[in-house]
Amino acid sequence: MPLPEDAFLKKVAQTEWTNFHGTVTVPIRALWKIRNSSTASTMAGMRETADRLQALIRHAVAQRVRLRAVGSRWSFSEVAAAKDGWALQTDQLNFDFTVGPGSVDPGFTGAPGDLVFAQAGASVAELNRKIEAAPRLRSFRTTGASNGQTLGGALGTGIHGSAIDAAGFEGEVAGLQLLTGTRNLWLEHPDHPTMNAGFAAKLGAELIRDVDLFSAALVSLGALGIVHSAVLRTVPRYRLRSFLRKMPLAQILPALATLDFTGAPLPDPAHRPYFARLVFDPGAKEESGYVTSRYKEACPSDYVTDGALKSGYEAGNDLPGVFSKILQTVPQLRPLVVALAIASELSPFENKLGTPAETYSYTASKPGSAGAAVAFPTAHLVQALTEARAAFKVSPYAPIAFACRFVQPSPALLGFTRFAPTCVMDVDGIDTPATRALMEAVRARFDAAGIVYAQHWGKLHGLTAARLQRSHGDRLARWHHARETLLPDADTRYVFSTDLLTAIGLHR
Repeated sequence: MPLPEDAFLKKVAQTEWTNFHGTVTVPIRALWKIRNSSTASTMAGMRETADRLQALIRHAVAQRVRLRAVGSRWSFSEVAAAKDGWALQTDQLNFDFTVGPGSVDPGFTGAPGDLVFAQAGASVAELNRKIEAAPRLRSFRTTGASNGQTLGGALGTGIHGSAIDAAGFEGEVAGLQLLTGTRNLWLEHPDHPTMNAGFAAKLGAELIRDVDLFSAALVSLGALGIVHSAVLRTVPRYRLRSFLRKMPLAQILPALATLDFTGAPLPDPAHRPYFARLVFDPGAKEESGYVTSRYKEACPSDYVTDGALKSGYEAGNDLPGVFSKILQTVPQLRPLVVALAIASELSPFENKLGTPAETYSYTASKPGSAGAAVAFPTAHLVQALTEARAAFKVSPYAPIAFACRFVQPSPALLGFTRFAPTCVMDVDGIDTPATRALMEAVRARFDAAGIVYAQHWGKLHGLTAARLQRSHGDRLARWHHARETLLPDADTRYVFSTDLLTAIGLHR
């Protein structure tokens, strides 16, 4: 079979692939780079690119080579790694569109202007900036707190979310386009019809509304095909008024464990926070932590968002950024300066005002940092922190901190924020053997204590088939059925598999 190369799809000789944070390096057979045939966003261009992607998938099936789409290489884990296969670089596929009234289904209950249609290579930070600008003046209800990942990557692994009363970012997806070698599908939930058959036809896609197929594709792990595009819900543009205060854990933990903030010593006691996060050093002598609270408010129509794509690092969004700075300056002194470093980087502030695009940009973490995340029912917060701190006592020199934030359950079958509501606890720091050992010690203590939890697919993990079964239960059988429905051919399933997926029982 001839190679499916042309001016817009190129095979590049490359024998090694490394992720953005430098935590994963694997051998690969080649790197493929794809771009759209024009710089202007058109449906004809979308069809052309989909055809190229499908041709590449068919070629991978014929050659029996694994194929992994990768965007900004944002995951700490090996979930996107194309070990011994082909890596497909998709970050130039960044078309986005407004949605016209002729494209929505009669059953759609919103307005066309509520929606944005985007290609999967667009970064979440890029989309944030675009939709906040005139004339759209829209915002996403939630994203992550560090938005360098692409839309496809976000739907590949799931992300934390950034709003207490919303699910993760995948919960804002109204429909998505999934490509296999032989099928071009537009998937939606049957209870929430959004786009019509005419829209799907313009994409060259088949419209399917099925609960499990849609829910499986929302966090696909790259195992169901290539996600090419999605329609996302938006809300009127808003701003977040943010505060960071240090306070005793005893004063804030009861509120965080219940998400009932009545009487909590927060900056705006008259309003429920839109976002809350606790960061603390488990090695600190004092029982205190750094609490970020954000409050949603209307954005003036004449407000101009600062659209510069910049790191704009705010400590606590993704703590490896803090520790990577230390790693570059005084790595040998890290165990001695962790408390001072956290205190310095988490300097309290008041009334910091910005739109989501200004508040959440991207974190320029450097190689040498590492992060893990476990999600569990928020009601188990106190017990979970007790177990995590006990694990730290065994590895007191592990250069890490804990950070907790809170979201509602993901609609994805394999979304890791699956609990109602969910606390996500990050274990972030410098990538050392002590750090890796502590991450596993936390998971082991959770196992022994019977705390049900799930792990972030895109961060460092200790996934096993048994742990996955405990995390997701009967959802796994539904996911497998969806995968085998979408990919009935075993050779195609192999192309979209990895060693990790095989080891934990998701490829069979």
